[in-house]
Amino acid sequence: MVNIKTFMVLNRWGEAVFERSNFQPNDPTLGWNGKFRGKPMNPAVFTYFAEIEFSDGEIILYKGDVTLVK
Repeated sequence: MVNIKTFMVLNRWGEAVFERSNFQPNDPTLGWNGKFRGKPMNPAVFTYFAEIEFSDGEIILYKGDVTLVK
């Protein structure tokens, strides 16, 4: 994996609560911190989409859900 082209986290209504494009993997400062507009989100299930570019040029879309807990 060489580049994360797009990473989005959506709430259950499809609203983007986090979005970032074109960044390097494995940097925890660039991921979602569980906040939306500067305020902590309540525990819930969120959907994510990640468009990942690999060193051979292949781009794969990963999607799933994640549960935010406190």
